[in-house]
Amino acid sequence: MARLKHTVILAPVVSQRELSRVIAVPHDVWESLHAEGHQLFADDGRLVRGIALLAGEHARPGARYDRDEATAQPLADGVVAPRVTLLAWDPGVETALRVDGQRLGPGPSPRLAAEFRLRDVSHPERATLRIDGSMSRPGRQRRRWLRWFTLKAELDVPRWYASAAGENGPPPLRVQVTHSLVRAEARAVPRPAAGGGWAVDLLITARGRGLLRPVVAVPLQVAKRILRRSLDRALPRAAEIWRTEIQPELTRDPARLRRQLLDELCMTPEERAADGDPAAGETSG
Repeated sequence: MARLKHTVILAPVVSQRELSRVIAVPHDVWESLHAEGHQLFADDGRLVRGIALLAGEHARPGARYDRDEATAQPLADGVVAPRVTLLAWDPGVETALRVDGQRLGPGPSPRLAAEFRLRDVSHPERATLRIDGSMSRPGRQRRRWLRWFTLKAELDVPRWYASAAGENGPPPLRVQVTHSLVRAEARAVPRPAAGGGWAVDLLITARGRGLLRPVVAVPLQVAKRILRRSLDRALPRAAEIWRTEIQPELTRDPARLRRQLLDELCMTPEERAADGDPAAGETSG
């Protein structure tokens, strides 16, 4: 078994109230749209670009959304256009969606299916994410068991803030990755840090599975050293991204965030750039 421990400092922090407030905005924006046939429109009359209502009633369980080729930006090579299905839509209880995507064409064909659930948007309690991935090659069926994985992540929001305040308890964030050869798990536990930040302790474990467990043990030890070096480089960058990008977005004024989301839905990158959005040129479709 490979076992790694790391600590990353996240500062400044996001309060539970700020998190609840910002999570409610995209839900409000999506509910404010209305459908006319397969097209969606904002409450100011603007057309939502690149998204079509494929089936069902907008913002209701069972609604399915796909790419609208007539108004979407061109896709870069290898990029998969996802199809989204609403599984649940009651912000006071639970919202859930499924995203499916598969790259078609010659060569390997990766396929991903992701399901995200959030309990109580107004007072977030628990968020879960499951991703199932596979890779197939036309005409090749052998060793198919080597080409799939499942990722499961669960965040207990109240438990996170209780832990960040110094209370003992189970890890509020767990991520599990399962493959036919290996099972890995990451646990994150925040605690108070000097200056008011979060000191997030990470514990990562990985072990082989099944009959090949002894065979996988040696590669795991090699992978452990590689992963340790990668984390030593990646975690400081992650802390900087949190400080400069993620935390400012999570604490943004809700009204301003709402305007930004509507503009991203209804304007082309060129229109957003002309309107003064510095990030407009970074999107590719």
